[in-house]
Amino acid sequence: MRFAFWYVVMSGSGARTWVLGSYSAQDCIFKVFDLKNYPMLYSSSDENVEEIKISPGIMLLILTKASSHVPLKILSIEDGTVLESFNHLLHQTKKVDCIELFIEKLLVEQENENLQIIVVRNSELIEVSRSEFMSLSAFIFLYENQLFLTFRNRTVTVWNLRGELVTSFEDHLLWHPDCNTNYIYITRNQDLIISYCKADSDVPLSDGNGTYLLDC
Repeated sequence: MRFAFWYVVMSGSGARTWVLGSYSAQDCIFKVFDLKNYPMLYSSSDENVEEIKISPGIMLLILTKASSHVPLKILSIEDGTVLESFNHLLHQTKKVDCIELFIEKLLVEQENENLQIIVVRNSELIEVSRSEFMSLSAFIFLYENQLFLTFRNRTVTVWNLRGELVTSFEDHLLWHPDCNTNYIYITRNQDLIISYCKADSDVPLSDGNGTYLLDC
């Protein structure tokens, strides 16, 4: 298995550097390249990497899950320095639906459990009741506003990092039932959401789209 990821690194002067990363499960090595002239910035070897998540300035390595916990590492994007390395405790019999990195907070969702928001620097834990936070299909992060969107069927909800519901609204029926975020676009100003949706039932062969103002 091999996968790639890319992201933008902002320097102190505001300059942008496009960076490409790749991971080969066969070789257990991930490499990070500067896309300006394609030099390799650094590489690292870890045979237990299952997923890589990216957030501004940092990356999260999700390692092979143990029976009671999942090992996690947070690295600096610029040079690969390990900033944090810790185990996150899990409910042993519950499936892990997702682990996401948003700025310096982890969002962890397990089957039929509360959503957990963990502040990495001090291990503060915030929980959102599963009665309020339905099992979801996808996340989209709004870094400028420090909010995140969740999608489930027709419902779009907007949350802050204190686990508080900011707003929610009904979307059109999304074209892909698994809510692939490749078909959902947020404008640069993060004030509009454009989604690729199913058309009205009376025009069964046509595609549709929906545009909504994100008043957050």
